[in-house]
This record gives sequence, structure tokens and C-alpha cells, in this order.
Amino acid sequence: MSQPLVSIIIPTYNRAHLISETLHSIRLQTYSNWECIIVDDGSTDNSEDVIAEFCVQDNRFHFFKRPQNQPKGANTCRNLGLAYSKGDYINWFDSDDVMMDRFLEQKINAFLQQPDTDVVSAGFVKYNPEGNVTSRPYNTQLQNNPLTEYANRHLSLNTPTFLYKRTVLNGMDFDEKLTRAQDLDFTFRIIAKPGLKMFYVNEVLFKVLIHNDSITGKFTAKTSLDHLQSELKVRKHIAFFYINSEQKLTKYIFDNYLKTLKKILENRQFLFCGKEIWQLPKIGWLAKVKLTAITVLYAVTGKGIMTFSKTINAIKVD
Repeated sequence: MSQPLVSIIIPTYNRAHLISETLHSIRLQTYSNWECIIVDDGSTDNSEDVIAEFCVQDNRFHFFKRPQNQPKGANTCRNLGLAYSKGDYINWFDSDDVMMDRFLEQKINAFLQQPDTDVVSAGFVKYNPEGNVTSRPYNTQLQNNPLTEYANRHLSLNTPTFLYKRTVLNGMDFDEKLTRAQDLDFTFRIIAKPGLKMFYVNEVLFKVLIHNDSITGKFTAKTSLDHLQSELKVRKHIAFFYINSEQKLTKYIFDNYLKTLKKILENRQFLFCGKEIWQLPKIGWLAKVKLTAITVLYAVTGKGIMTFSKTINAIKVD
């Protein structure tokens, strides 16, 4: 059986104390035809020395630095890694996560068994620095359309989850302006493509480390807003997908959309919130007027969030 080349792309920044475990887990993969592209975002610790040792020991590891004239950030490094890569299949990974030894083998087998597949998904768990699993398994009970699975909060759009056929990535890149939720934004744009075929490997194939220095483990005002705006964009797309297809737009899906809009308002993004209100699907102009009036009230007085909640809870879905 052929072994196509898989490109593993890892952005990193000051992870000298963590990335060894990540790279070691890659080196132990049962599937051997891979390259690992590591792109450093300007580390000030000894990350380069740690990574260089892996490169010397195994020529499948390749180290690059983000050029200083490129925007700083993991998204730029992910895009650069794709440009440097040569594989027929692409799997972004994070510099503090760990692969199970059959992570690549089981994903590639899915492609080889079903050649028309575009993306393969795998399950994962979260764990802490002491090595203890701290979460339920994610992405291990999937069977429906990925949009439906995500809308019902069964599919987590975690970056390392997905192995992509390179051709499905044509014209795609990570939004280099986002500080958080770039995986949600990027992955959703792919799974929303008409006719996309996804295969689910409903097994835990990697572990996500949650620690104080992880983006997953901390929020700032900027990252929080980035996350909410990405989530709102995704949920609006889902709502329109259901409205314009034969599938039913449920109250559950629509409520999640509206509640995300409420969180945007709580972040005092009034103009953005007002624009989104007038693009709301499936509600009448009177409800839009009420929501807009409450938005103005909250902008002026800081009051009205409870009324906003009551208004959106009263909205009916056909």
C-alpha cells in the first residue's frame, strides 16, 4: 500500500520546555512518511536549540523562523508552514500537544480506504501538566454532516483534529488578524464548503495540554472578542444554511446564535451588534427595532441586558 507524504505544521513561541514531548510523539508515529515543519514566531528562550537537536537526529524535522517583515503570530506561522510544506496531506498541530502513536496511521488509512474523502477528523482529550486527563473525549461520537455536528456542539473545531487533503486547501489561509478562535474561523470555512466529504475516526488520537501559558487556558479582552466574533460569524452561517436547505432550523441552533450576539453586546461592540441585528434571519422588523433600541439604551446607560435576553428568548422560530 502506498504511503503518501503527510506534512505536520507546528507554529511555536517560547515552548522550549514543552515542545520536546510534542516532537517526540511525532517521531514515534507508526506511519513513517511524514515531514514536520516547525515555524518559530520569534522565541526568546532556547526553543531553537531544542528543535535543532531533533532536526539533527531526524531529517524529517525542518525548522524555519518567521521573517521579521511578516506579521507576528501563530496564524502567520501556520500559513508559512503550508507554503514550505510538500505533503499531499496537511495536519496542523500545536507545540504543546501530544500525538498517540497511531495518530497519522489511522487518519491516512481513512483516506486510502475512501479516496474521495476531503478531510479526516479524530478525537482528543485534554490533560494537565501532571499528565492527568481532565476532560471527556471530544469528537468520538460523530456520524452526521459536519455542519449539523458542530451546530449541535458535538464537533469541536480544534486545529490538530483534522487531516486535510492538500487540494481542499486551495485558496485557504488562516486569518492573521485574529488572536483567538483562528481554528474555529479557518476550519469552519472548510467544512462549510458545498459537497465536502469528511470521514470521522471516532477514537482519541491526541491529547491537548491545558496550562497557564496556553491560548486555550487564558482570555484577554481582545482574544475574547475575537472568539465571539468568529463564533457569531459561524453560527450565522449555520442559521442561514438551515434556512436555505431542507433541514429544520431548530430553536436550539437559533438560541445559540442569539446568545452569542448578546455576548458581543456585553463586550460593548454596539455598532457591530446593531449591524448583526438587522441581518438576523427569520425574525420580523418589530423584534429588530426592539433589539436595536435596547442596544442604544445599553450603550448610553449600561442597562438593558436582561431585557435583551427576554426579547431574544421570546423570538419564535418557524
